[in-house]
Amino acid sequence: MKILVLGANGLTGAQLVTRLLQEKHAVRGLVRDVERGIALEKLGMDLRVGDVRDQGSLLNVADGCEIIFNLVAYCRLEPTESKEILIHSAQNIFRHADRAALKKYLWCSNVSVFGYPRKTDRLDESSPLKPVYSLGKLTADAEKLANESVPAIAVRVPIVYGPGRDSIAALYENRLRLLNGGENWTSRIHVDDLVTTLIAAMDRANPGSVYLAADDLPVIQRDFFKEICAATGAPMPLNLEVNAARAFGIFGRAMNSLAGERHYPLSENVIGLLTGNYFCVNDKIKNELRVELKYPTFREGYKEILKHG
Repeated sequence: MKILVLGANGLTGAQLVTRLLQEKHAVRGLVRDVERGIALEKLGMDLRVGDVRDQGSLLNVADGCEIIFNLVAYCRLEPTESKEILIHSAQNIFRHADRAALKKYLWCSNVSVFGYPRKTDRLDESSPLKPVYSLGKLTADAEKLANESVPAIAVRVPIVYGPGRDSIAALYENRLRLLNGGENWTSRIHVDDLVTTLIAAMDRANPGSVYLAADDLPVIQRDFFKEICAATGAPMPLNLEVNAARAFGIFGRAMNSLAGERHYPLSENVIGLLTGNYFCVNDKIKNELRVELKYPTFREGYKEILKHG
């Protein structure tokens, strides 16, 4: 199959491209920086340079493609930038999709669409959308837009982790904080298993479907870090009240703006994702897509990371 991967050089994108090439698909990958796509080009990817925010740079990029994977997203962005990525960029992609060829548009949505679930809530694909903070509202709008525009399949993800995105260095450097004591439920999925889910959705899902990609073991955030710190010898992150985090985020935004920085570690989007109760149930990806998780819980995933770290 002819496949386009947007965000091909990211953590998930690079692994997805590699797997698709191993399965003998013809893969075209869009990256913003040519240097970050060269390694994938050497594996056989058709390298294209462009930016989903720039409609002109997408000319002909999707020609002949039967499948489009959109992995371009960034939860730390401020609302205006989130809208640019989730809504305006998607509109650019849809304008350039090859309607005669396109069979499925698969993209990574996220759990912010659930808003602030109660601690007793168990989330699955039928759970009501109750977005509260900007990322959730824009993501819900993006899901609706995709379904109205193309044969879309949304794969909602919680925390994605893997080699290079494991929080271990941040723990050693004391850069992490437990907001409100870390007493909220969190769910995770290893990048390898997310890629498996995306490919299974490409092969088996019907347009209009939604999937929640998570592993088997939701965990209270504080308990997660207790286990990781015990395994690594890193210190536990300090507590930070949410109101203090918001105040710190406002100060940080002002300082970063003066310094010309664009990424704000304690934006409202990040605070929402770090304090919401996201206890995700993964029955649908197992039963409908027949996904078999390589890392059923974070324990197996981090054992592998530490083994090679």
